[in-house]
Amino acid sequence: MAKNSSFIDTIDQIITDGVKKGILHLNNEDDFLQGNLIKLKGKDVVNFGSCSYLGLEFDRRLKDGAIDAIEKYGTQFSESRAYVSIKLYKDLEEHFEKIFKASVIISPTTTLGHIAAVPVLVSQNDAVIIDHQAHNSIQTACNLLKPKGIHVELVRHNRLDILEERIKELKSKHEKIWYMADGIYSMYGDACPVKELYALMDKYKELNLYVDDAHGMSCFGANGGGYVMSFGSLHPRAVLAVSLAKAFATGGAVLVFPDKEMARKVRTCGGPLITSGPMQPSALGAAIASAKIHLSDEIYELQNTLQDNIQFARLMIKKYGLPIISASAAPVFFIGVSLPKLGYNMVRRMLNDGYYLNLGIFPAVPMKNTGIRFTITCLHTFSQIEKMIERMAQHLTIAMQEEEITLNQIYSAFKMPVPSDMQIEEQVASILNAGSLVVEEYKTIHAIEQDEWNNLLGSKGSFDWNGLQFLEKSFTNNKIAEENWEFDYLLVRDASNKVILATFLTTALWKDDMLSHASISEQIEEQRIHDPYFLTSKVVSIGSLLTEGEHLFLDKNSPHWKSALQLLFKYISQLQEKYEASNLMIRDFICEDAEVDSYFVDNGYFKVNMPNSYVIEDLNWKSTEDYLQRLSSNGRYDVKRYVLRDEYKFEIKVVNDPTEADLELYYNMYLNVKNNSLALNTFNLPFKVFKNMVNNKQWDITKLILKPEFDNKNLNKPLAVMFCYVADSNYIPMILGLDYSYHKEYRVYKQAMYSIIKRAKALNCKKMYMGFAADSEKRMFGAQARTTYGYMQTKENYNLEVLGSYNAYQNKQTVKIKNDTVSI
Repeated sequence: MAKNSSFIDTIDQIITDGVKKGILHLNNEDDFLQGNLIKLKGKDVVNFGSCSYLGLEFDRRLKDGAIDAIEKYGTQFSESRAYVSIKLYKDLEEHFEKIFKASVIISPTTTLGHIAAVPVLVSQNDAVIIDHQAHNSIQTACNLLKPKGIHVELVRHNRLDILEERIKELKSKHEKIWYMADGIYSMYGDACPVKELYALMDKYKELNLYVDDAHGMSCFGANGGGYVMSFGSLHPRAVLAVSLAKAFATGGAVLVFPDKEMARKVRTCGGPLITSGPMQPSALGAAIASAKIHLSDEIYELQNTLQDNIQFARLMIKKYGLPIISASAAPVFFIGVSLPKLGYNMVRRMLNDGYYLNLGIFPAVPMKNTGIRFTITCLHTFSQIEKMIERMAQHLTIAMQEEEITLNQIYSAFKMPVPSDMQIEEQVASILNAGSLVVEEYKTIHAIEQDEWNNLLGSKGSFDWNGLQFLEKSFTNNKIAEENWEFDYLLVRDASNKVILATFLTTALWKDDMLSHASISEQIEEQRIHDPYFLTSKVVSIGSLLTEGEHLFLDKNSPHWKSALQLLFKYISQLQEKYEASNLMIRDFICEDAEVDSYFVDNGYFKVNMPNSYVIEDLNWKSTEDYLQRLSSNGRYDVKRYVLRDEYKFEIKVVNDPTEADLELYYNMYLNVKNNSLALNTFNLPFKVFKNMVNNKQWDITKLILKPEFDNKNLNKPLAVMFCYVADSNYIPMILGLDYSYHKEYRVYKQAMYSIIKRAKALNCKKMYMGFAADSEKRMFGAQARTTYGYMQTKENYNLEVLGSYNAYQNKQTVKIKNDTVSI
């Protein structure tokens, strides 16, 4: 799929929507800050978004340390640490060596620390396994390893059983295996299983650990060394990174190493430690002051105060019945709301009510795992905490009704059991707008009146009533899995019986690399020689693998169109559970509609760019010359040069009653094309499809034959066969078969395309849908490109960037999403 642009576009849309709704990219309006109140949008609100968990940012000693450093050393010391470091660096590192009882390096930021350390620590013969909820900064650093060919993969969050299986698989091939994780995870607030990981490291000498404990620093452990250090001394094969920009309250980061030589090598070779600017005097002076507090008993008083607030918050969450996602001692809380639209609603409501909380949304969490993230600090009072949680519970009830989401759906999205003391029932009436819409569900097109279906969707592609009858007949009762599809139909009517929404869906086995680059598919197909179902997934999709066009009828003039879409979302989710499908796909959309686009994303769907589709809008030309004049100058030249000069050597014949042998020949010609291009990588069509075409009058089958006098190879058989569907004056080429014997001499593919254009004209068709791929050839013949896109929802917690390089396909257990790990 066109994943990168879709991924960036989705992020852009989500953040932009949040900005428009007034809940993201905010600026405080205070002239002076003290305590936990900030002014946003002209109103004082209690800040439940700060990661300064101990409240040290207002401590007089830290302020004086910063001021004193500026007075002594100026506002900056602008020199690479490869040359000269300001004296404050040495002082601060000595303090941290006392805190961690290990070798340390100061870094300007945690991200730069990762980028400095990871490429130095991980060698060519090593492998890297990343917890899939590890912070983005770790994954950014690990991306630097991939060009070196280093094996990098993701593993399901905190699943040490799967991690151990991967270690067993990889240890014979790699010198070291690095597991990358967070100490306290920044979104859900759950913790890394440090004790169990250390036991695993003792069991497997190949296993090394790299942990980002940004949110654990200062809050836990002796001298505030963090969550990982609360389990004792650093493991001899573990490296720790902590942030000074959260509870430590100064900015910067510390890398902690089990030995001096490892620290020396990173200090000497780590890119940002050579080329990037250092921490500046003010931050270093404040950090020394904070370090002195950490080395005193005062740090334990602060930790105890924080834990009191954390435990009180947890009691209040339980009291008011909020769906909290994890239960740890961390100051980070995540209340699940499932879909972005409910998250937007809740953050807006809470802000208006005087409480600032964070929106936990994609890409920080999976799209369907949106939540309200808030933090607890020493600056909060019990009264502030209880009032905020009480109001959140009240707003959640109202917002769920507004967005038509139930607690059942929220718990289901996070794969959590509904608490036994909650008697939750689905409120169907709210989804159906108090019964104003009627839903009709069918399993076959035969249950739907033919004229009504054709009036709704018959002119949009090859899926008119007869076309769907053909598909049902061809893709049911077959012997192998990929040749059997489930068919489902949905119509939504308003109170006057008018159809607002109509579509059909198929559930089938798809190749995960269907729309990936051909070079990736080539290598995956080598694996499929031994395992035909390697990297395949069951997908519920609007439309089918053999249809192209606008598969969804939606009457946007109806005031109920959003409610109708809600019913579609619910229906397709039910099909996903029923058929145990991994992914959902809603396609193909042609025209950009910002309102619809936003509505899909708010409901948890990724926008996915599809390949361009091509259409010839006007077949009303009177002669070949008239046709040529409608082409671009380059197209006109190419058609004359590559097609018209040899046209007389060919004849076109309509295929009416082919023999079994003829069909087998045509099928093999189709396989020639199918196996020659992986631009759209799907399973082979069953032979049954071709047999059924012959008996369906709407299929127009033609063959391109080289005249005997030019057949110097004595083939005496067609060079091309074309299977095209005719519906409502539209001509739709669907399947092409080629014999490549004369392909170079006569550009047979181009001759075939020209022949079906003439055929469409001869049948008085008004429009010709030409499908995906072969972009340059189709433009040559005057076809116009249509940008198409769809919306995808994945059942697993991985984003759209998962498929991208062949490293993602080296081992089935590594990459198969449903088998819990995936390479990146």
